[in-house]
Amino acid sequence: MNTLQKAGRASKYILATLGATLFGAKLPKPPEHANNIADLEGYVNVLVGMSRPPGLSLVVVKDGHVVYNKSFGLADSPNGILATPDTIYHWGSMTKPTTATAIMQLQERGALSIDDPVKEYLPDFYVQYPSDSSERIAIRHLLNHSSGISDPGDMLEFVHDEGKPFPDQVELTQRLIANNNKLQFEPGTQAAYSNLGYTVLGAVVEAVAGQPHKDYAVENIFRPLKMEHAGYVYNQETGQLAASGSQPNGTISSAMLPMMGIDTDIWVRESVNGRMWFKHGNADFTGAAGVRSPTTDAARFVMAFLNEGELDGARILSPESVAMMFNEDHVDPKGGQTAMLYKGVKHGLGWMIWPDGDRIRIMHPGSVPMGFSATMQLYPAERLGIIIHGNEWAYGINFRGASIMDSIAQLAANMEW
Repeated sequence: MNTLQKAGRASKYILATLGATLFGAKLPKPPEHANNIADLEGYVNVLVGMSRPPGLSLVVVKDGHVVYNKSFGLADSPNGILATPDTIYHWGSMTKPTTATAIMQLQERGALSIDDPVKEYLPDFYVQYPSDSSERIAIRHLLNHSSGISDPGDMLEFVHDEGKPFPDQVELTQRLIANNNKLQFEPGTQAAYSNLGYTVLGAVVEAVAGQPHKDYAVENIFRPLKMEHAGYVYNQETGQLAASGSQPNGTISSAMLPMMGIDTDIWVRESVNGRMWFKHGNADFTGAAGVRSPTTDAARFVMAFLNEGELDGARILSPESVAMMFNEDHVDPKGGQTAMLYKGVKHGLGWMIWPDGDRIRIMHPGSVPMGFSATMQLYPAERLGIIIHGNEWAYGINFRGASIMDSIAQLAANMEW
């Protein structure tokens, strides 16, 4: 695939994320405020009543406790399965802070430094720098999307059936970089969101830890935090709790799926009442995407960060590492999907920093083209966090510029808990 084709695919991907309301059913304007839980649930119930999304789970945490936990609608409409607090959803790109956490853990253990060149750990890592004097890509550049590595649209083709093994992340990275090795800009000078950059980070974890990235994350992050159902694969128990991803027919988003490398003949389980329902699949690249869990497990990850890296006696990061991830290396994205969707956002180390008036909001969204959207948003000064999962991909841009997920999160963030 040539550069022009890749640019075309990338632009189509951006359009697809915007398109669910452009040619689909018009979504209701979110209220300015939710004065109480009834107001918040009223808005969510309207959306779920329109099956936009069919199912949604929402958790709010405050001062180290879950203060709200409720699910709405259907996890699998054709099979009549309700969404519950135990329903498991794909995280999509909400996976990236967990990959960054793994990197910071390895730094704390002296196994690497985020200022080390990537090539020190991946000897076959090769990119075309803008000039001979260009700064070499360091791990830090990957963490805050300032490496200049592109975000190739054809990465969406790298999906495998549930039950099949994940590829070796080092080998996968070599293949992907070989076809996308020309940098967009000088490392460290600006930011451009890159799934490929986080795939490289997953490979670094594998190379340094000597085990698959996904196994490292489960053993060193999820299980210590008692995120009992969090992982990258379904077992017999978690498979029964899994939501099914969906997308309405007749929208830009659904029309673009084949152009993004997703064969709907293979991946659509069934189409019912104008909506396609997808089979379960896994992204090959675990560093950029792939985690799935109930919203309550994601809440434990958020609570650990709001408590400076520790939860219920289990410490996954030092306070110093958490402070670095929240406060250091904030880089402006220059155009692209992130800048379009989140006005004023900056990329930090593993997290996005998104202004909310005078409040400091740390966040990361996630989406899976085969039918999932998510967000987790943290207000560290208030020890407040909001986590939302839904089983529809990219289901609309609201009247204030961001996604419907963000509208719900904003309503919740402005309530008294």
